[in-house]
Amino acid sequence: MTIKRDGRSDAFFDGALRDELVIRRCGECGRWYAPDAAGCTGCGAPKLEWATAAGTGTLVSWAAVYSRDGGRTAHIGLVELPEGPWLQAALSGVDTPVEGLALKARFTPQEEGEPLLEFVPA
Repeated sequence: MTIKRDGRSDAFFDGALRDELVIRRCGECGRWYAPDAAGCTGCGAPKLEWATAAGTGTLVSWAAVYSRDGGRTAHIGLVELPEGPWLQAALSGVDTPVEGLALKARFTPQEEGEPLLEFVPA
């Protein structure tokens, strides 16, 4: 799977190239949102800014993805950022996920397309 920019995601992937997790923030009330948010549900502001997040988080939930050929099991996690939003991403270096696990964001370059967001143990 190749991840590509679509114009709305340029700031997110520019941050990824700098190894920074960039998410959305309301300039009016300061609430934080996931990268795909369009407007503030708190104060109703129609536009959100891009801002650098701490790049850390806590594992809330996860799913195991099993290989058809019996290879390594991969995990996809739902991670709560200290700023508030929850992000879904691959978990790397996590063999046995556990709720509350401290994680940090990492961007892994791909042969084609944009870097892949993963969370690794903090």
